[in-house]
Amino acid sequence: MKKAVLFIALVATAAVGAQAQKFQGGEKNLEVEFNPFGGSPIGMPNGFRFRMFNSESSAIRVGFNIGGTNMSEVYEQQAQVDGSDGAKVVLPELNQSMKSFNFSIRPGYEMHFQGTDRLSPYVGAELAYSMSSSEMTREFHNSNNADDQSKPENWQTWDMTVKNGSSSFGLNALAGVDFYFVDNFYLGAEVSLGFQNTSYKDRETTASNEDAWKYSTGAESTGGRPDAQNDSDFYQADWNNEGTAIEYQTIIGPGGEIIPDVDAISPTKTSGWGPNFQSTIRLGWLF
Repeated sequence: MKKAVLFIALVATAAVGAQAQKFQGGEKNLEVEFNPFGGSPIGMPNGFRFRMFNSESSAIRVGFNIGGTNMSEVYEQQAQVDGSDGAKVVLPELNQSMKSFNFSIRPGYEMHFQGTDRLSPYVGAELAYSMSSSEMTREFHNSNNADDQSKPENWQTWDMTVKNGSSSFGLNALAGVDFYFVDNFYLGAEVSLGFQNTSYKDRETTASNEDAWKYSTGAESTGGRPDAQNDSDFYQADWNNEGTAIEYQTIIGPGGEIIPDVDAISPTKTSGWGPNFQSTIRLGWLF
């Protein structure tokens, strides 16, 4: 209710307030996204957006976003197993970590039309580039040679890592309007028509201890714990028929759904085109 009242008050201010001044040229501009009825009325889910007005009829713009995540967790607690001498052996907890990074930049140009004292319609174009990457590391606890398989007291903790990534390029034609409800503050809307092409990096999997991975033989040998060779997140790694070396299947693209006896579904590129509409209101100010 409070959000609705705030939005109504803002609209009322625009309707009855004094004549608002638009840009004259030379001003700079920052924007946020405004959703008066959402859980977070003001935010920047798509990053920063900056404009610089060259004159009363043109502006250069750039959108910019950068971020990432880093999470670590215990996915298996400590466990007790029988040692080779019958004594209980405490196997340590197992951890996994997940990291991600994303970056995007969207430079562009706008041509503004006369409109009215409050209204500034425009058209323009922008380039769009983005990239993202992700990495997951998971620990396992296994022997690192055949003699140790029956001796959990001699086992060790090791890990496997899988990496993915992608990059995108696009071009958009833009049309929008800014409504100045008071001096130097405006609400705006924008639509675009464009295309985007995304390329996926090859999936990479590595093991920190190849001997330990070789003797990771299943739940029975790991005290009922997850087993690397049966873990679908790391299906790229496999031991050769001679049992002498680990081999990594070449996964072109990021990998995908795993179907027994069928190659993983793994796109290398995707592309698309069409219209787009920003569902939130643009709220900006000049300085």
